[in-house]
Amino acid sequence: MKVSAPSISVLIPNYDWDVTMLINALHQQLLRANVAFEVLCFDDAPNSAYGAKNMSLNSLEHVTYRTNTIPLGRAKNRNALAKAAQHDLLLFLDGDAGIMHNTHFISTYLNNQVLGEVCCGGTAYGEEPTDQTLLLRYVYGKSREELSAEHRQKNAWAGFSAFNFMIEKKLFQEIQFQENMLKYGHEDTLFGKALKQHQIKIKHINNTALHLGLDANLVFLAKSRQAVENLRDLINDELADHDIKLYAWYLRLHRTRMTAVIGGLFHRFKTKWEENLCSAQPSLTTFDLYRLGYLCTLPIKHKRSR
Repeated sequence: MKVSAPSISVLIPNYDWDVTMLINALHQQLLRANVAFEVLCFDDAPNSAYGAKNMSLNSLEHVTYRTNTIPLGRAKNRNALAKAAQHDLLLFLDGDAGIMHNTHFISTYLNNQVLGEVCCGGTAYGEEPTDQTLLLRYVYGKSREELSAEHRQKNAWAGFSAFNFMIEKKLFQEIQFQENMLKYGHEDTLFGKALKQHQIKIKHINNTALHLGLDANLVFLAKSRQAVENLRDLINDELADHDIKLYAWYLRLHRTRMTAVIGGLFHRFKTKWEENLCSAQPSLTTFDLYRLGYLCTLPIKHKRSR
């Protein structure tokens, strides 16, 4: 059943990014949609370089921008936005998103929202960056994240992304983001897993937002290692499952007693692999091996066979 006469809170978790173009575009679309709305943006960088510029957004009707005095972290910032929201529907959109290519972004969401379901719009990437230091993040995103709704729907819960999604506030209050995960990576995994456990359906649609904030190669590699460390924690807490491809590969290695071998390769070839990943032709196969190798070096508790 579709939502009738919806009211919507657009929630933008941000970290030191210029959100003026995004919020102005959203504001215009929301006005055209003729619905009750608000736009809330909480910047988790207390000394954001864009704070003063972004603060001008408060002059727009129903828009609130603020910087957090103390960094909350990715999960807690999202939860804080939802707690502050006043309306029935919550549309989460990361601060480094762009909707310039999608003039029907808001109306498409409103036309597709179904009571009791989560709606995911998807991620897109623009033209290949000329700056080689941004290439790895672009190549990974273009290949692994820019997926059609049909492709994402095949494994709906595993395909969940917090970058661009809509959910009813009452459903969000049942789930929320896990605030104990302080490092980068796998917040989406746990949220998608919680949706699955609650049997809350995910409807994937083609309503993409552009991912504009590309990390530099070395930054992305550091974040990727943090994500692997988070995965290790999920495994040790028995929260990981086969929907996480890296974990599925790790289990195959563990069963064949090959984890020490692959971990040894990571130590031996780490520098060489990083040279490839920071080059003009980064290999995603090398990137997968890099992350898998790093996981194999971490201490992991294995359940005893029953």
